[in-house]
Amino acid sequence: MDLGLRGKVALITGASRGIGKAIAQSLMNEGCRVAICARDSGRLRAAVAELSHGASEAGATSDDVFGLPTDVTDDAAVQKFVAGAHEKFGRVDILVNNAGTHLRGTVDTTTLDILERQLHDKVFGFFSMIKAVLPIMRAQKDGRIVNVIGQAARHPHPDRFPSGVTNAACMALTKSVADAVARDNIRVNAVCPQYIESELLASLIDKEMRERKVDRATAAGGFSRSNPLGRTGTPEEVADLVSFLVSDSANFVAGSAVSIDGGYHRYVFG
Repeated sequence: MDLGLRGKVALITGASRGIGKAIAQSLMNEGCRVAICARDSGRLRAAVAELSHGASEAGATSDDVFGLPTDVTDDAAVQKFVAGAHEKFGRVDILVNNAGTHLRGTVDTTTLDILERQLHDKVFGFFSMIKAVLPIMRAQKDGRIVNVIGQAARHPHPDRFPSGVTNAACMALTKSVADAVARDNIRVNAVCPQYIESELLASLIDKEMRERKVDRATAAGGFSRSNPLGRTGTPEEVADLVSFLVSDSANFVAGSAVSIDGGYHRYVFG
């Protein structure tokens, strides 16, 4: 299915690995030119090299990939990244906010510093990127924004206090911005993954092994069995959903948060 994204320019944060890199690859496969950023310059260089190497298979060239080390909590760095991408490609059609951390902790173990760091990484980082691209998208009278937000927003848990609070704020940000810019022909949505194969999931499995004193297969099985599909998701499956949401095939989807969790959550409404 051709999603009609050929020639579009997509900015993806936190794209040096995992879900972010998979999103960049998926959008390149659809014919987009991509600008990616991450804090770790070494990993970012490797991701740019990998995407550039595979560009020919997607009918693109290495010149269709732009990367710049960026800390999304630094507004000046965000402005530099967006300006650099805009200067190179001449437009910005898509923003995917993926950068951020997932911090576990309880009300008792979470400090103000921990909560502040989580809020800066995700809420402030998302907002800073959105503020930077909006003037460009408004001038174009067209734009697509997707925020990658964890399921803790919808499913608060006493052991995931900082992520639950932060992700709930990201959900409110998504809907508020979506309503504010819809008449500018800018669609804003969120995707909410749960238990996706990643370094984060590997760290959670390690934690289960230590705390429950079980082997890796037993610890990993708990995550796989937690949803009706009986497995964890892949970064590529999240990327395919994002690619659909930023395409014209999803033109009537705005201000929505779409779960990609294998049926993990059982809510009827929301």
